Amino acid sequence: MKKAVEVIFKGLVVAVVVTVILAWPTQWLWNNALVGAIDGINPISFWQALGITFLCNALLKSTVSR
Repeated sequence: MKKAVEVIFKGLVVAVVVTVILAWPTQWLWNNALVGAIDGINPISFWQALGITFLCNALLKSTVSR
């Protein structure tokens, strides 16, 4: 039982790290590239960047058939 809890905990830690790795570049690019270049664009928070990342992954995911 202790081993299962350890595996779940490690999985959650990995998920959090991957989330930060995916959302931070989106936030950085949005706030540093778009805000200054386009009038009317506001800076976004980490959570908004995470939502944009997940939305793009869901809508633009390519499928490879073998």
